[in-house]
Amino acid sequence: MRGPQTIFLILVVIACIIFAGCTRLSGNNPVTPVVPATNIPTPEPALPVPTAATIAPQEVVTIVRFVSPQRDLRDSGLLFMLQVPAEWNVSTHRLANSDTADYRTELVAGDVFSVYSYPSTRSREQEYRDRFRQWSPAPVETAVTINNIRYDRFESRADGNTTIAYLADTNSANERGYASVLVFSARDSNRFEREDFEKVVLSFRYFSTGSTSSVPCGEIPHYDVGGNAVSHNAGAGNSLVFDSSDWDMADGGSSGGDSPDTGSSTGSSTGGGGCHH
Repeated sequence: MRGPQTIFLILVVIACIIFAGCTRLSGNNPVTPVVPATNIPTPEPALPVPTAATIAPQEVVTIVRFVSPQRDLRDSGLLFMLQVPAEWNVSTHRLANSDTADYRTELVAGDVFSVYSYPSTRSREQEYRDRFRQWSPAPVETAVTINNIRYDRFESRADGNTTIAYLADTNSANERGYASVLVFSARDSNRFEREDFEKVVLSFRYFSTGSTSSVPCGEIPHYDVGGNAVSHNAGAGNSLVFDSSDWDMADGGSSGGDSPDTGSSTGSSTGGGGCHH
């Protein structure tokens, strides 16, 4: 029995040796490291998706302009008519002048808008022209014709105001020998004031003593040097005349000084009748 046991032990030893060798080879196999690929492109970061721009709402300013109703007025002594806003308080005053019968029709109080009427002569016309040329800054001068009246127009802007004067030519006097000067000062801060004043100028015209009114028309009240009202009475053909001796030019006369230029009394500026526009 000794021989078989020896063979069995030898076989067991051989089996152990083989098993140990397999285990060693299996544990000692080198592990190949994984090398990262270098040719794969790196993905670019995603770009932000554009969105519609957000615009802040703008404040909208709505300008509401009150348009005043208009009314027609006339001065039957000075033979002119015009159209003004209904709320204007218009009146004519004789100026304290011992030489000539000059009048000022105040359209807007405070020396804002006035019409000056004077017995027309070249010397008086030049006086007004020289006065306007003394404005600072020097005015821009142009010539315009409105309703058959030729004017020299003066415009100057200073201190936030635009001052404009319309000086009627001597040859554009009315049939009683009166020439007119329209002067106003409009605030630049009021975007509509100058436009409104210019509309009044565009409505200014002369009419003849024998004309009739086809449109109802208000009469501008008159006051003498002392501030007393001068009455009017309706005459033939709806032409109003003054009963007061204060009205020196009603019969074509003057109160002294330069008399009207007779060549200008039949100028071409008497177009239109009454208050018809």
